[in-house]
Amino acid sequence: MPQQKLNVTTYMTDVRDYLRPVCFMEIAQEIATVGAKQLHFDDTVTLEAANAVWVLARMHVRFERMPVRYQPITLETWHKGINSVFFLRDYQIRDEAGEVLVNSTSSWVIMEKDQRRMLRPDGLTEIIPPDPEKPAHAIETPAGKIVIPHGSTLEKVADHTVKYSDVDSNCHVNNTRYTAWAMDCLPDELTFNHTLREIEINFNKEARPGETVELLHAEADGAHYVEGRVGDSQVFICKLTF
Repeated sequence: MPQQKLNVTTYMTDVRDYLRPVCFMEIAQEIATVGAKQLHFDDTVTLEAANAVWVLARMHVRFERMPVRYQPITLETWHKGINSVFFLRDYQIRDEAGEVLVNSTSSWVIMEKDQRRMLRPDGLTEIIPPDPEKPAHAIETPAGKIVIPHGSTLEKVADHTVKYSDVDSNCHVNNTRYTAWAMDCLPDELTFNHTLREIEINFNKEARPGETVELLHAEADGAHYVEGRVGDSQVFICKLTF
């Protein structure tokens, strides 16, 4: 199981010197790639032979204590087996004393590249083990489906046209960008002065270069919801709790 030791750098932090949520998503994405490669089911070898790629479907992050600028941290990840149509992977960040700063769980699918369709796990067990890499949970319950509370009103905040800096090698918006978009949709008074404690996000449809994503926001039951749409299709939805 890969572990990565690093210092929280200036470019990773916000106006209050806390780790920006999008930066957690970025380092988690990178160590997930390392973890898959160690277990021999990474994009560049095993899945490339099947003309397929990993796609993040859901993620749930709890910031138990937000890492701060220049702080040494250790990030760990492990494959947690299969749940329904999803491959599970958990993450933890610890400080030098071993205290957990961030807990996270993620759910992934494998997509066939040409048809852009999901491949079912039961056809992939020869290359991806169905059993957990270790019997531990960062967050025990898999990331769930996000539903905006009944009666809540979504209000349009902005349009975002997908550009160069949004797109990864799969020729769609990289999953980390949605967290950045969501944070930017919230009121400055909130994001500049309060600490994000939890984020849940569902990635439901690809957004491709040149498409315009309509961004909408609602506040309900003590949480903020941000949804991205292309036409009538929901691209992503996230729930943010401060």
